[in-house]
Amino acid sequence: MAASFQRLQRDGLLKVGADCCISAHAVFEPADIRGNELPIILGDGCRVGLGAVLYGGLRLEKGAVVEEYAIVGKPEFGYAVGKVYDGTGTETTVGPNAILRARSTVYGGSTIGTNSSIGHGTLLRSHVNIGENSQLGQLMSVERCVKIGDYVRCSPLSHITSSTVLEDRVFLGAGVMTINDKAMVWKEDGVRPDLSPPYFEYGARVGSGSTIAAGVRIGHEALVGSGSNVTRDIPPFAIAYGNPARVMGNVMTRRVA
Repeated sequence: MAASFQRLQRDGLLKVGADCCISAHAVFEPADIRGNELPIILGDGCRVGLGAVLYGGLRLEKGAVVEEYAIVGKPEFGYAVGKVYDGTGTETTVGPNAILRARSTVYGGSTIGTNSSIGHGTLLRSHVNIGENSQLGQLMSVERCVKIGDYVRCSPLSHITSSTVLEDRVFLGAGVMTINDKAMVWKEDGVRPDLSPPYFEYGARVGSGSTIAAGVRIGHEALVGSGSNVTRDIPPFAIAYGNPARVMGNVMTRRVA
């Protein structure tokens, strides 16, 4: 059972800044599955909504917002591809004026930068790092150890596979799927998965409904058309589309024209 608000403050496990607005029905859980306790820290002007669950090790910076029924800082427990998580609590940071929309879930070890927002029902697994002024739409799945830069826009219903990198100013349309596993191995004795996540360079843009295969690199400011199946690297500034996607032009040429 979650401890009382007053007891946590008394024991130094909950620190609340000035002018915070916290629902009486928010839940604060400093203990991980092993009974270790980490403090929960709320900066000035934070808002925590009805039914939100905040776990030990979480820091909300000034003006951060956690909406109704969001889960933040939850320790990862169980098997993921190639690794077992033991439920140990870890530090999680939500930056100044960042917003976690209703029913989003952010696992422990993640960092969300200043003014970034996480959409309704979106899931961030452990150790996701998101920069400043980025926006993730609703009902997305972002797997472990993904790195997302500043001013990134990811539209709803997309899936970002583990260890993918999105540099600054990347734009993903709705329903973009990424793949990091060429062999599709799952719990085979003596076999370790060989994962090769995609990489999106600065300003790359990918249209809705596209699939980016394992190991593919989308170049600097390249443009991938909607519904494309990208199986090979796309050079910087290229325009590519189709199934499989092929280079059909250059964004620099189009700008000059």
